[in-house]
Amino acid sequence: MVQKRPLPSREPSLELSYDTITRKGLQSLARTVSPPPAIKKRKAEANEVQKSATAAVEAGEKNVEDHLTFYSAHLLAALRPQIPGVPRLDHQEWVEMYRRNAGSGKGCHYVIHQHDHPIAGTHYDLRLQCNPTSSISFAIMYGLPGDPNSRRVNRNATETRVHCLWNHLIETASHSTGSMLIWDTGEFEVLPNRGEKEIGDSTAEASEGEHDRSKAKQTEQEKLRTAFQRRKIKLRMHGTKLPNGYTLALRLTKDNFRSEQPKKPSRRRRRQAPGGRQVRDSGSDVQESTAEERRPPRRGHSSLSRLSSPPASPRTKSDVTDEDAQADAAAAVASDDEDEAIRASNAYTGATNDIGSVHQRKWFLSVDRAQSGFIKNTTKSVSGFVETNWARKRAGADLAEGVIETATGFDRFVVGGREIERSVVTGRLASEILADEGVVGYVPRGLWRAITE
Repeated sequence: MVQKRPLPSREPSLELSYDTITRKGLQSLARTVSPPPAIKKRKAEANEVQKSATAAVEAGEKNVEDHLTFYSAHLLAALRPQIPGVPRLDHQEWVEMYRRNAGSGKGCHYVIHQHDHPIAGTHYDLRLQCNPTSSISFAIMYGLPGDPNSRRVNRNATETRVHCLWNHLIETASHSTGSMLIWDTGEFEVLPNRGEKEIGDSTAEASEGEHDRSKAKQTEQEKLRTAFQRRKIKLRMHGTKLPNGYTLALRLTKDNFRSEQPKKPSRRRRRQAPGGRQVRDSGSDVQESTAEERRPPRRGHSSLSRLSSPPASPRTKSDVTDEDAQADAAAAVASDDEDEAIRASNAYTGATNDIGSVHQRKWFLSVDRAQSGFIKNTTKSVSGFVETNWARKRAGADLAEGVIETATGFDRFVVGGREIERSVVTGRLASEILADEGVVGYVPRGLWRAITE
């Protein structure tokens, strides 16, 4: 006869209560949420929480009184050794140039940022000072054209939000916005367009001398405003990386001309982020294959619309107090009001859109080859085809009198993208900025290539 073993008694003293588990530090056994979050997700959220100081200032989450002092100290500490043949602007010259233009009605500062955005991809933001505190902005997908004989000499330049002028100083990185470096910076000059009358010129009785004197007194900001309203802008760029005499032409076609701001978008884009979680894109200043307007950022002044921060840990109803609910509701109302103000004015908080900038208008950008110092040569082949070539113009070729021949135009250059292009201020690559800002595990968007044909 087999003797049965007695069943183990279930003594109440052997049961682990919630208090006992908590005292022993076994909080993982008392979770109200199942299953526990993945390790990769926790790491990705930790990276976002540990946002760098520059990224917090750029996003509007931290305020500083003197942006120039703040960013100057940060970029000075991040300087890389000079590489022969790679253009670099002396740090003190960079500081003095910004001081000369900031807050001035005669300022004509510009910056070209390389922005490697996780959703919009690598693109280049051209910002032009339009008043003492603000700048109009254009997003250019493949950078500025550098070959006068290229088959793709034109670019699409998408008009974006008006930025604060201190955004010209930014080099930073984060998971939600990617990396941003100063590709080139300097001062611009607005050139006149031939055969056009001045806007608002109702003084027909004025003499030619008075008219010439009034034009001479115009600042670059006033010239930019006039050209912008005409929808034809011609700019000569005096920078460090762009060659001498480089002249841009921006043109807005009648099909793209509108004066009203776009309405609130109906949907948002999503992207898989590191750790398997989805990141919501509140909108992008760069449109790729759709004409639908994107949602503007909730806060900040970046060249692209702000991505949402990682979602907070889910809270149960018992965790939410009346004070929490009231605070969340007030924050939502304030955020919606800020979104609506940005959308209506097409200007980030602190910037002034007094030039009539409209979000997401498409401009055509190209090199003005004649103004940049090239001449057009046309030849006819044996088969009858006409071939056109733009060559650098020569001047002062009278060697008999001892005049040295000087060349205008510039040597061909190609914008190589995030793996090649370096900051003109710090000499850093995009990957080095990500490392300096403590961004780990960032996944850039692929399928970008330089225009070489």
